[in-house]
Amino acid sequence: MLVWAERLGHPLQDRVDPTSSDRCEEDERTAIVESYGILDTPTERDFDDLVEIAAQVCEAPIAVVNLVTDKRQFFKAEVGLGVRETPLETSFCRHALLEEDFLQVPDAALDSRFDGNPLVHEDPMLRFYAGALVKNRDGVALGTVCVLDYRPRTLDRHQVRTLELLARQAMVQIELRKAVVEREESIAELQRVLESRALVARELSHRIKNVLGLVQAIISQSFRTSAGMDHKELETVLAGRIAALSRAEDNLTQDGAPTKDVRRLVETVLAPHGTERMTFEGPQVALSDEQRLGLSLAVHELATNATKYGALSSPDGRVAVKWSAGADGRFEFRWLENDGPPVAEPVLKGFGTRILSSIVGHFFSGQTRIEYRPEGLHFELRGILQAD
Repeated sequence: MLVWAERLGHPLQDRVDPTSSDRCEEDERTAIVESYGILDTPTERDFDDLVEIAAQVCEAPIAVVNLVTDKRQFFKAEVGLGVRETPLETSFCRHALLEEDFLQVPDAALDSRFDGNPLVHEDPMLRFYAGALVKNRDGVALGTVCVLDYRPRTLDRHQVRTLELLARQAMVQIELRKAVVEREESIAELQRVLESRALVARELSHRIKNVLGLVQAIISQSFRTSAGMDHKELETVLAGRIAALSRAEDNLTQDGAPTKDVRRLVETVLAPHGTERMTFEGPQVALSDEQRLGLSLAVHELATNATKYGALSSPDGRVAVKWSAGADGRFEFRWLENDGPPVAEPVLKGFGTRILSSIVGHFFSGQTRIEYRPEGLHFELRGILQAD
């Protein structure tokens, strides 16, 4: 057995130079063989049974189910060899691949195709070979089911037919294993899709609950702090706040990473107010969905207040929006009004002030500060960025 394994490892220079067309076809055939994923797989009883039947019916000491690529031949099952792979240079089966369905070599020592082959002219002195091609539905040969012997001989019709049937059964087993793998991959992919949909459904439910909670709070607090407002003014305030929430949600549901950026969010919320007298300064920073929602509401309140009472109510007023983020995840956002009318801290604080002073900070696990400076209102938010 050791001599056999050593001989199989001896290279033999191929005397035939393949054309580029032949090379291309062989590359394609090799790719098809590899696509079945059966190369280098462990032995399996179903294939072992095939070679046992081949050896017994053909009365041969050696029987093999092999798969042939452009560089090697792999034995999926074997009897009488003791090895799982051999170089292509000494292969009998590479000659079988050139046939339509079957190759029989009664005496390899008298066949010019095996001149110089050490397996024939030295130990183990192989003389006989018969192989039936293992072909897929497209007629592409993957390898053979073959038998070998140390003496010259031939197979009868019954033995030839048996090898052909065993080759067909080998292909059935190979196709079956590929189908099982593909089915398992499909099931795994389906499971990933279902898990993804469930995650989206949970996230959507969570987001809807959050939005409804915010709507309820906006309506409740707006009515609670509406002393002195007439019906029309209260309606305008509510409509503006709900519209800001709607724009924030639109921003959350748009595709692509840029919609998560602070600049894109601020510009979207401020668009109805006009941004000609505003400046924006800060790096690209991605916020979580909840943080974008909270910051959207804060920017809306700041812009509404600035338009009614602050810098944007004056033709010379300006607003600077600045933000920064540290490597440790710390986030800072500032709204700075200048050159507007003098401002003073209000005696009565409405829901808009509560949003800025208390609610927004919780979205960032941080805190906010409002300063009513002579030159204009200054708002500052400090917190921690969160991942989605």
